[in-house]
Amino acid sequence: MKKLFDTLSKTLFLYNFSIRSRLILYFLFLVLLPTTIISITVYNKSADIITRNVNTSIENNLNLVQDNLAQRFESANNSMVSLYLNTEFADLISSNRPTDSTGIINELAALNKMLENFPANGTPGSSFVPMLYMLNRPEYTQYNFSRRVFNIDQISLKPWYLGIPARSDFTVVGLSSLDSRFTLKFAKRLFGIRHAQLPYVGLLTIDIPVTEFGTLLEHYKPTTGSRIYIADQTGTIAISPEETLIGQNISTQDYYGKMAAEPADPGIFHSFHHVIQGENMLVSYKKIKATGWTILSTSPISELNGELASFRRVMYVVIGICMLVSLMMALLLSENISAPIRKFIQSMSHAESGNFNIIIRYRRKDEFSYLFNRYNKLLQQIKALIDKLYVTELRKKEAELKTLQAQINPHFLYNTLDSINWLAINHDVPEISHMVTSLSDFFRYSLSKGRNIIPLRDELKQVESYLEIQQFRFQDKLAYELEKADPRLLEECLVVKLSIQPLVENAIIHGIQQRRGKGTIRIRVDSSHDVLCISVFDDGVGADPERLNLLLTDQQGNQSYGIRNVHMRIQQFFGESYGIRYYANTEDQVGLLAMIRFPVVTTWDEVIEDVDDDHSG
Repeated sequence: MKKLFDTLSKTLFLYNFSIRSRLILYFLFLVLLPTTIISITVYNKSADIITRNVNTSIENNLNLVQDNLAQRFESANNSMVSLYLNTEFADLISSNRPTDSTGIINELAALNKMLENFPANGTPGSSFVPMLYMLNRPEYTQYNFSRRVFNIDQISLKPWYLGIPARSDFTVVGLSSLDSRFTLKFAKRLFGIRHAQLPYVGLLTIDIPVTEFGTLLEHYKPTTGSRIYIADQTGTIAISPEETLIGQNISTQDYYGKMAAEPADPGIFHSFHHVIQGENMLVSYKKIKATGWTILSTSPISELNGELASFRRVMYVVIGICMLVSLMMALLLSENISAPIRKFIQSMSHAESGNFNIIIRYRRKDEFSYLFNRYNKLLQQIKALIDKLYVTELRKKEAELKTLQAQINPHFLYNTLDSINWLAINHDVPEISHMVTSLSDFFRYSLSKGRNIIPLRDELKQVESYLEIQQFRFQDKLAYELEKADPRLLEECLVVKLSIQPLVENAIIHGIQQRRGKGTIRIRVDSSHDVLCISVFDDGVGADPERLNLLLTDQQGNQSYGIRNVHMRIQQFFGESYGIRYYANTEDQVGLLAMIRFPVVTTWDEVIEDVDDDHSG
């Protein structure tokens, strides 16, 4: 099973996805698969039920059409029987043939009048048009005043007359036309019921407009786009709500051929699907046993399946809601599992960059809680070891610096410089006296009683002494400016000793000294968001800031060793977020800007060794 699952995962490329994505896909698969299977099963079952109901409904409609049609045919027969049994009418058709023209005319006029008033007992609202064809009345052709009574010779050769069954009393002849409109013709043989021998005396027909049957069919259409009509034995449409279809022969249509090929017992309902004019249709039909006619219905599947389409839309909505809910649940579940993992990875990335102060806080009591607690303890142990190594390295560098400072005997240095100062005064050489005083101040602030962290004021005074000495050297080539700073910053802020002077020296050697004419060095102090910034501007020949910034982190290179040493000392005391950074001097448009960033620190506990700066002999 595990091998099958692994193979499926590889096939779906799930190994390339994150845990969160895989959890979402697995959850969606587990929820949507059964939901989809159940929905499809219910849909198919419902489709079968709806299809059966549709077929049943159409079959009932066709049965109702057949029953109503039979009633209308029976009504036509009853009307003809009513006329046939009329006493006056029966006497006329049963009497002997008149021998003179007056008798012929009287008989013709009487029959014509009765037919004009037909039906006396017919169906109200029906437009019956009766016709009487009498046997052995050739004289009728001599008189044309009657439109209802004729000699039977007029129809004796008509196909519909010849097709009337010999023993049939009432016959549905079929589609006919009268006065340029389609009708249904019905025929009834007449016998002389007043005569002892009951001789055959003629044929009575009635024509009923087809439009009277069309409303009947329109009422039983299954859908708006459906068609329902009745075709005779030859495939000619005899009855239809659409008058344009009446008289058309459909025997050449594919679906009619399919109907003819299938055995269809009279009175049995049949249906099948067929494409008619590019649209999928349900063709339903039923043959009328009495006449051999076919009641035919064609309905668009799209309309019949309206309920099914509604159910399908509901099913899609349900699946969509299930997908949305399952997606939300999958996101929640995956987030609950992947969020601690992401937090763990984030903490590892911080630890990789050297920050071991990140503690993972996790409130739940599960397996992640145990993992994070153990991980936090591990980070604390690593931090403790690093701090121990860091303090050892720091003390080593402090010892080296103090050893370097100890090589200079403060008493000897100060006494010698004081002697030179008095000699300069005695010989009236104020330039030498001023230069020696600046040098003495420079060394005094450089030593600073062995401290590494000194007030900003002392650091700036040390730089100012250095600049005064360099100005004696370069004369008119060098100018400097210490911009006025906030006195509070000068008095309270602490910085790393000997951090500004190397930048000034570097600016003079590589910037001012290399340019033509007089150069200027400006020093600015400001603070923002608990960060103290000391900026050293020069308008010398300049350099590439990016290259200089790379040299600050190049442990193997020999260039800019002094500046790199200052940068590393600052980071050792205050952290990697602080130190030196080079920029282009955008204010003067030439030269370079070196900026030192310190945290705003006002107190510092440091073990120092006092160095006596008293040089009074």
